[in-house]
Amino acid sequence: MKNIKTQNKMMSGILFCTLITMLTFPIGGKLIINNYFPQDNPQIGGTNWVAPESADKLKNPLKGNAKATKEGKSLYTTYCVSCHGNKGEGNGVASASLTPKPKNLTAKQVKDQTDGAIYWKITTGKPPMISWQSTLSDKQRWSLVNYIRALGK
Repeated sequence: MKNIKTQNKMMSGILFCTLITMLTFPIGGKLIINNYFPQDNPQIGGTNWVAPESADKLKNPLKGNAKATKEGKSLYTTYCVSCHGNKGEGNGVASASLTPKPKNLTAKQVKDQTDGAIYWKITTGKPPMISWQSTLSDKQRWSLVNYIRALGK
């Protein structure tokens, strides 16, 4: 009788561990347990990256500057196309291996952000996107903001 109780406890433990394993191990590149709360799961693009309010107060010193927008296009081609794609739709060649996926820069969610918020995100980065602060000058980052504004027009 004691042997049967021990076996039942072992089976219960094995079933519990199997269930937990099935819910938490990656299947198809996503964690099943996190699919119940996609807004909290960066692995399936659920997080909403919001710049601080202070970023919204930053003013674009190059706004409307066609030369800066042209420079922004050149910088975008060099630094951003591999992830965000030629048209800024988040479908660059490197995007397939990134989690979360790069944002579609032509989307309303991006277009509705202030220039300062976009500049802040380029400057600060958030994995898998790196910070461009030490690679690009302030002027270059503002030029990128101008070009991002021109995408999808």
